[in-house]
Amino acid sequence: MACKFFYNNLWDDYTITETSEHENFLAENTQHRDFNKAWRSNYGAGSGWGNFNIETGRNDDIDFEETPAAELTATLTQAEYNADELCTEIKTQLEAAGASTYTVTYSDTTNKFTLASNRAGGGGTFKLLWLTGSSVGKAGDTIGFDMTADDADAASHTADNLRIHSEERLIVDLGAATNIYGIIIRGHNFSATATVDAIFSADGWTTIAEHPDFTIQDDIMVLEYTTPKNYRYVGIRIQDPDNSDLYVKAGRVFFGPHFQPTRSFLEESSHLPLDPSVLLASENGQLSSIQLDQYFTKSYGFIMEATDKSNFDTMFASRGTSKDLFITEDTSSYLTTTDYIQFNGWQFRSILHSSSVWQLDLEVAKLR
Repeated sequence: MACKFFYNNLWDDYTITETSEHENFLAENTQHRDFNKAWRSNYGAGSGWGNFNIETGRNDDIDFEETPAAELTATLTQAEYNADELCTEIKTQLEAAGASTYTVTYSDTTNKFTLASNRAGGGGTFKLLWLTGSSVGKAGDTIGFDMTADDADAASHTADNLRIHSEERLIVDLGAATNIYGIIIRGHNFSATATVDAIFSADGWTTIAEHPDFTIQDDIMVLEYTTPKNYRYVGIRIQDPDNSDLYVKAGRVFFGPHFQPTRSFLEESSHLPLDPSVLLASENGQLSSIQLDQYFTKSYGFIMEATDKSNFDTMFASRGTSKDLFITEDTSSYLTTTDYIQFNGWQFRSILHSSSVWQLDLEVAKLR
């Protein structure tokens, strides 16, 4: 069994660029040790909501009819839009392709797009050809329409599904290609159907070179590598368009190297669950409480020689007892053995002076 420490968080040292953010929940919150102080995508009535990414040949076409058997195509301009801007672009391109006047709206209540026609063109037909249209990159799913069937003739068509965005991205420029051994997200609201991946680029995001997916799970999500990813541009991408919270959030984000001791911790260790809740009793014995989050402290023992001691010294100097880091107790099960912690204290004891063998007693506390 091998353990790893992730403490040198490169994410904290650079400016974050986000596709959207709520004015009270900024992207810089992901650089804060309190994962409850999270970033959120933009949301709320009148906000324009999240980011809708339109790409040529992927999701830029709307095939429709104004007269029977006469397919028209509205091609959206490749760009990133909020919901209101995308409504304007859809209207512009529908009217450029057809002869009718269109109204395109996004509801702050239902979070659905509606496309409506004045039915003045041809015989007054307005059909959306999600299934039978000839275009390859249809925009239907991006704006919430079921693409397994056409939408038959009607004055207006409202999307089948809510859409808060098509994707959100948080990215940083590390300045030079850098080895990344771990990517961790602590604290999020991603739904079980979300796709969340780490993204890497060598060319300033002209292309995405790699985009490994996280396994979606509560609490902590981890990607860990023995052979590092080496890129200048790094980030996370979130695709969770029908999240019932109507926004996506991420708490603490880590990108960086690891420290793997030559020997893992000793089998004997302690784990102390703690409940800081306050229990109050009245004069007559009635009890009430202030419920607080439970946490734990753990104690580990390590045996090491001089090289590892130097690495531990460097880590302790960096983190002290007030800064955050992650520990993976077992790298064969990093999804279930990774914790977000701070050091409570440590003590070295010399075992063999002649050969510089040391024992380290280390105590950590889970961060809440």
